[in-house]
Amino acid sequence: MMAEFVPRSIKPKSLFSKMLTGFLVVIVLLVTFNFVTSIYLKNKIHDEIVKYNELSINHTVEGYENHFRLSKNMVLGLNQNDRWITNLNILRKVKENNGYASIEDIKAELKTLYANPFLQFENVIIYFKNDAYVVEKDGTSSAQDMFGKFYRSPDYPLSFWNRQFEERIGFRVLPASRFTEKSAGIETSKGLLLPMLMKPLPYNDMYLIVMLDAQKLFQIHNISSDQHFYILDPDGHPIYTSTPDMPIEPLSAFDTTGQPVMKGHYYYFFRKGQETGFTYVSMVPTESISLQLIRLNTILISLLIVVALVSIAASVVFSRSLQTPLRKIIDSMQAWDTGEGQSKHGPIREFDLISHKVNQMMQTNKSMTQDLAHKTSLLRKYALTNKLKNIHMNLAELREMADTSMPFMILLFEIHFKEQYAELGIDQEKGTYYIREFIDSVLLRSYEESVTFQMERNLVLSLIFTADTEQGSVNQPIDYLKNMFDIEHDLYLVTMAVSPLYPASSAFTTAYEEMTQVIKQRKLLNLTQVIHGKQSIPEPYPFTVLMEEEFHTRLMSGHEEAVYEWVAKHLEQLGKRGAPVEAYWQFAKEVSLQTDKSLQKLNLHGQRGSGIVKPSFHMLSGFYSTEQFQEWFAALLQPVIQLVREHTEDQDPITRFVIDYLDAHLHEDITLDLMADKLNITPGYLSTYFKEKTGMNFSDYLNDLRIQRAKLLLDNLELKIQDVAAHVGYQNANSFIRMFKRYSGITPGEYRKKYASRLSVE
Repeated sequence: MMAEFVPRSIKPKSLFSKMLTGFLVVIVLLVTFNFVTSIYLKNKIHDEIVKYNELSINHTVEGYENHFRLSKNMVLGLNQNDRWITNLNILRKVKENNGYASIEDIKAELKTLYANPFLQFENVIIYFKNDAYVVEKDGTSSAQDMFGKFYRSPDYPLSFWNRQFEERIGFRVLPASRFTEKSAGIETSKGLLLPMLMKPLPYNDMYLIVMLDAQKLFQIHNISSDQHFYILDPDGHPIYTSTPDMPIEPLSAFDTTGQPVMKGHYYYFFRKGQETGFTYVSMVPTESISLQLIRLNTILISLLIVVALVSIAASVVFSRSLQTPLRKIIDSMQAWDTGEGQSKHGPIREFDLISHKVNQMMQTNKSMTQDLAHKTSLLRKYALTNKLKNIHMNLAELREMADTSMPFMILLFEIHFKEQYAELGIDQEKGTYYIREFIDSVLLRSYEESVTFQMERNLVLSLIFTADTEQGSVNQPIDYLKNMFDIEHDLYLVTMAVSPLYPASSAFTTAYEEMTQVIKQRKLLNLTQVIHGKQSIPEPYPFTVLMEEEFHTRLMSGHEEAVYEWVAKHLEQLGKRGAPVEAYWQFAKEVSLQTDKSLQKLNLHGQRGSGIVKPSFHMLSGFYSTEQFQEWFAALLQPVIQLVREHTEDQDPITRFVIDYLDAHLHEDITLDLMADKLNITPGYLSTYFKEKTGMNFSDYLNDLRIQRAKLLLDNLELKIQDVAAHVGYQNANSFIRMFKRYSGITPGEYRKKYASRLSVE
């Protein structure tokens, strides 16, 4: 009778009671485990915090020691450079040697040091005793100005730096100090700097000062930036302190065992550096460790309570939410039952019934799967046939339809219709459709599983599914297709790319991308081409600076024969290389680009579109002979040559004289006054007149002409930079370098290095 008053859902054998009991047992075990673990680990936490701080100081010491060693090696490593040593010897007596030119070379070498973001060099200063001056990143200055104005510090007056010449030291890290710069009565801070003094042997009249950014070093090499930290030298003097006025313990307070020391309100963690002998000390407040322990205990206890309460509540809710739908499922299953008795094999009868029904469904599913397996091939065939009705198809959909269990090959056909085909009056879309249908019919004779699609306007794709691992069997239909296409090659040209055999359709995307690259290797031939497998991509035909200058010169001459001869020469070289059509197309684009640049130099680019129409680039992809490219270049260049010739004929005698004189006397010292004197006119009038006629200032035209001529001379690797400067009218090499960088964006040396490989190819 009592059982009737117990709700059905919480009976001992019900699903709800079993699930709730299981959840509660797991919760009790987890809470007990966490509680015991927290008690056990409580005593270990203090040791772990101490260990963490010991690892932190070890990391800091290793970072500082490596940084000092690397800085020392990088600076002293300059002495391995013979050019560096030669320049130093010149600058040691700069006035006597008149060696001011060597200063730029020294600055360039120093730039590699302070420009390195990992070294944290604020500046590198070389102090020369004989002439009492320094060389640093901003140039040169007297020692008095350097240490009295630009790097002022009460700890490091000029007298201190002068005394260092008498010290017999090779390397020394000096205590950090705050440096300022005083200029025009305004004093600005340079921050806290850590000077590092290096005296390379065997010099006694010069040494180097590396200004390290002390605060950045601290931020980089310290794990906890909020701790107090300081560095002591071997004599116990502070080298650096992270915060001012911190309590500093003497070296005697630290024993040789390296164990942390507690004094007052701080734990002192310390280590001694092997490279410098410095002692690195990290101060951690004792309150910080105690607070961490208390906070951790509070968090653990709170978490245990919250997790226990939430878990119990979640167990009840989850058990109830799972019980309700399962109860309904059971009721439905019982309604479907035939009424035959079911044997109970477990403590929960609901699971027994679900198991019985699942077994029935699995048997049904198995029968259905076997039946569908026989229909899979037929369904795929119907799906592919249905897709044939759509000419342009989605590549992702095609991949989904591919049979993942069979190897496959890809045949990619690119079709280019000739002018004779247009005379027949047949639309090219229809022509591609007819060719696709013909390809499909030929391949289906040998491969029943093959399908053919039109991917683009002139691109047809065939998929051949075959279990035959030998690739030779596909050669017969390909040869047949080639012979048929050859018969009608006067109407259209077909290029076929034949892929290797791929094991499964998972590689379909990769295979298609590879074949689209292979099809681009079509040669400039008037016949059907078959390209098998992957092809090595030929080296691109370089359009060098020398080619640009030669083309510009011939174009500006206004002689058609000279320009067409240059184009024919390079088309012949492309043919000898066996270049694909795409390489010819890239060459045509470069020529068109250089044509526009040449017109811009003459301020004629705005007239390019006046009645002059560029031939289309789109037609280039279908060309199959050099003659077609020559006709295209003629259509591109003939109007331009005519425009240049008309411009040249319209030039007045004054402008013509100036341009011819500059071209012939470029190596001389030419000025606006000189040209005005030769023309017996005023410089102001000549400047205005020349700008009006050419669109450029006289000085800009002269410098641009010199730089363009210098680029040609730099192609000759046997000429020195100074020789090139003299040939184009710059008597001072530094002026030449500065002007070259202004007009070209890079120095002559960088220009020569950048284009050296291209010149060697040419």
